[in-house]
Amino acid sequence: MVMILDSNKALLRWISQVAFLVIVGCTRLSHAFLPWYHLGTSFGRVDLVENDVSVGHFTTKKSMRLHPTEHNNNVLDDKRRSLFNNAMSSLAIVVSTPQIGVAAEEFVPTTADETIQVPLQFISSLNAYVVYYSVGGDRFGAILDTGSPFLMIPSYCDETKWGCYKPEKSSPSGLEPTYEQFDNNEGEVEWRTAPFSFVNATGSMIGPSQMIFGVLSESLMDGPGGVFFGLVRDTDKRIRPSFLGQTPVRSFEIDLASTRKMLTLTTTSLINGDYIPLVKDLNRRYGDPTIHYTARANSIRANGTPLGKDGKPIYVIFDTGVTGMVVSQELFDERYAVARAQRERNLWGKVDVSFTTKSGKTVSMEATKPLTTPFGEVPWKGFNAHLVVVGLSFLDGNKMTVDIDKGKLWLEV
Repeated sequence: MVMILDSNKALLRWISQVAFLVIVGCTRLSHAFLPWYHLGTSFGRVDLVENDVSVGHFTTKKSMRLHPTEHNNNVLDDKRRSLFNNAMSSLAIVVSTPQIGVAAEEFVPTTADETIQVPLQFISSLNAYVVYYSVGGDRFGAILDTGSPFLMIPSYCDETKWGCYKPEKSSPSGLEPTYEQFDNNEGEVEWRTAPFSFVNATGSMIGPSQMIFGVLSESLMDGPGGVFFGLVRDTDKRIRPSFLGQTPVRSFEIDLASTRKMLTLTTTSLINGDYIPLVKDLNRRYGDPTIHYTARANSIRANGTPLGKDGKPIYVIFDTGVTGMVVSQELFDERYAVARAQRERNLWGKVDVSFTTKSGKTVSMEATKPLTTPFGEVPWKGFNAHLVVVGLSFLDGNKMTVDIDKGKLWLEV
């Protein structure tokens, strides 16, 4: 946590923005410079052990129609986690029968109520939740991420890290590779197809016989970085196909409150009562190509002091791929000025974010000393509002439900 010790504002801001870059292996971090649709980063090492493993998978009856083929170059998920060490070698996996389906052009939307439940494993070294899955019969692990859209795997074969990629077990997708550049790394992402299934899951769902996924080149995995399992479904057409966009999933629930942490994907609605309305303003007004799960906050307080008193809307993105919180530079500067004037010992001791539900009630979420960093630049051209990305510091220990089709979100806090 940044301490208010120096009277020189520029120096303190420099310290606060540099400090998070040198904390390695202790926590997942929020990145100050973020691409369009990926809003967090982290570092760390991890040992994973998974027992009693079975398989839950998508069953092919009619394949899903993929996104339109109008795909231009896009910015890949910001690589945000370090490699797993000894992560996958201990997994005992039962692989499902190869999935054989009809062509995508024959897809007929399902009307069945189908559900898959996938256990999540918390990795304390990363301060992250990991989901396990099989692509082409090979096992992989990735950070569960509600701030990005894609199914990704590494391009190398190393079962002590994120998993073992074998090109012969997948096929070209017909989509052109994209060349990505971020931080100090750059490289190619290849888009391929292969059968997909979850590991250690229950239930089944009609899905595609072949799932489109991205293969990260090794140069994009250099240094701190990692693999993500994206749960953002809807994007602009020019973006590569999202994972959920290739499935009939309408709602999902991330239960981090129960003893056994769980991801639930379903083809039906999970919210029948009151809810927090989700908005698409970032996409429609400002050009965010990914429709993040975003709500407008009615207030945000740090150490009891309101922020964003200039009347601008405060948009909050819910992102399990971030540890603490990322805020607009204006909010960060405003908080600094208040903390300095009041001689507070820290900037972000207790943070409370509240929302107004459809019925007019107030729902709040809070975090104690969330690692907080500012956006290094305006995220989208013409953006004239406040943006806050809340991560696991706010979401861990709670249950978050999202009805994508109806634009609803509910928090059990």
